[in-house]
Amino acid sequence: MSKSSRIFQAAVDVFSEKGFDKATMDDIATRANVAKGTIYYHFKSKEDLFLFLVQEGMELLKEAVQKKITPEMSGKEKIAVTIHEQLAFFSVYKDFCIILLREAWGEHERQKRFRRLLRDYTKYIESFIRQGMEEKEFQVGDPEMVAWAIFGSLSIPALHVILGGQTIDVEKMEELLHPFIFQGLTRFS
Repeated sequence: MSKSSRIFQAAVDVFSEKGFDKATMDDIATRANVAKGTIYYHFKSKEDLFLFLVQEGMELLKEAVQKKITPEMSGKEKIAVTIHEQLAFFSVYKDFCIILLREAWGEHERQKRFRRLLRDYTKYIESFIRQGMEEKEFQVGDPEMVAWAIFGSLSIPALHVILGGQTIDVEKMEELLHPFIFQGLTRFS
């Protein structure tokens, strides 16, 4: 494993265990088995390292969905893919799920930047909702809010399972969440 990969994984581990405020660059360096100066060679501050992690994680999540989406899919099919891929992503990247849901809320500049990255992802979900509305599959009043609701409806149960020390059963969670999400997409107007 390269030094940068070790730093990345160590930072994810430390931020998920301690949170941003309690994590230190010393903790990350110790976990990565590198000198603290090595981390500062790649990142000028803890905040830069944190934002890099978030950006990389959100990009991985979006790419996981994009890889399974095809242009000929309906909006409903794209939402189904999103449900599966987001749950599957959180089952693999448990620590990132913890970081994502613990650190995104607040008024610090890093948290605002973090939410902008989340907004890029929810905009993607929103485009599937709008497509479903055009195809007359969905009836929603505010596609932006519904996109956030879908993100949260997948993220919070995943976090609950992870923090409970369990493994996410993607198929079981899909089975439970599909009716909730799809009924909501067809009932609101």
